Parts: sequence; C-alpha cells; structure tokens
Amino acid sequence: MACCATLLSGCAGGGHTAPSTGTATSASSSATAKDGTVFTGYYAQQIKRTYDDAHQSLTKKILKDSKITDEEFNELSEHFSDCAKQQGVDVTFDSQGGMQTTYPAGMSQSDGDSAVAQCDEDNDFTSMSILHDSMKSNPKNEDPAVPLLQCLKKNGLAEQSMTVDDYKAIVSDENKDKDVFGKYFDESAPGYDAAKAKLYEACQTNS
Repeated sequence: MACCATLLSGCAGGGHTAPSTGTATSASSSATAKDGTVFTGYYAQQIKRTYDDAHQSLTKKILKDSKITDEEFNELSEHFSDCAKQQGVDVTFDSQGGMQTTYPAGMSQSDGDSAVAQCDEDNDFTSMSILHDSMKSNPKNEDPAVPLLQCLKKNGLAEQSMTVDDYKAIVSDENKDKDVFGKYFDESAPGYDAAKAKLYEACQTNS
C-alpha cells in the first residue's frame, strides 16, 4: 500500500498572497536556549524554540551553530526514514519536498500513518523540515508582504502611500480585497484589467 504526502507545501487562495503570520523578524537577533546555548542570526528565535522542543539529540547537534546545512538535514531525514523502516514502512523523498510512504501488506493505512507520525515526532522531522526550508528560501527571515507590496507599487497596482499594515488589513478582509485588488484577479469584477492581472500574478509568484 502506498500513500503520497507533500511536505512544506502551501497555496494562496483568491489570487493573492495571504498576510504574514508575524514570525519574521527582519533583523538579526540572538536567543538563549534552556540549557544556555546561544543562537544568533535572523532565525535565532525559531531555532531556539525548535532546539528546546527537540526529541532527537541529532537535532540539537545540528542547530548548535544556528545553521542547518543540506547535508545535516539529509542526515536527519535518514534517521527519520530508518525509524519508519524499522516499523516496516518505506519512506522516500523527492526533490520538491514530497514524501512517499509505502506500507507492507497487512498493515492498515491508519497503523502506517501512526508509525510514520511517531517517527516524525521522535526525529523532529516536520519542525526541522519547515525551519530548513524557510532558512533557504527566506534567509533574512523577512516578512513576505514587504517585497510583494514593493512589486505592486512598482507596477502601479497599489497606492504609493499604502503601508504593509494597510496591505495586510485589505487582503485579510474579503470585501476590501475585492474592492481594492479584485480588478486584478477576478475576471467578473468591474474594471477587470487583463494586462495588469498578469503583472499582479507575477508579483504574487515572484515576491
């Protein structure tokens, strides 16, 4: 029995990027773990939380220098897949962050899922996957709304006076979002502009 799950994926509905959840720091900082280990850099706070909550000693070893290299993450992934294999479950990964799990004959999907979930928790796999991916794709831990709004302004799709907080307030309210940006993502909206819609989509995709 095989089951395919995609890790670290996300999507934005309504044709725009949702506002940041506020985890970005946008400035280098430092944080101290419960055992006194000091972390520095743009992800210091997130690294501290992951370190303090870690179940796997390898996780703490990897995080001690405030970095997660690809080699280190691959090592952690191997620990995770080895754990699953001991339960009879084969786990493989693809280059896009997808995970393929194959359960042996006679094992229910529920039992297989439980085994994988336990190995995930024991090896801090999901938390480290998210942190590793974030540190690679957004090394300065910036609020993604900042470059997005800059792109919108540059292309005449947002008022120059609009602040990041203004933008977040607008896209968080469905009615306001349609009033302000609907003409760029909703073909049924009054004043829909197909040319600018392409620019709007490009800002969402590339920012």
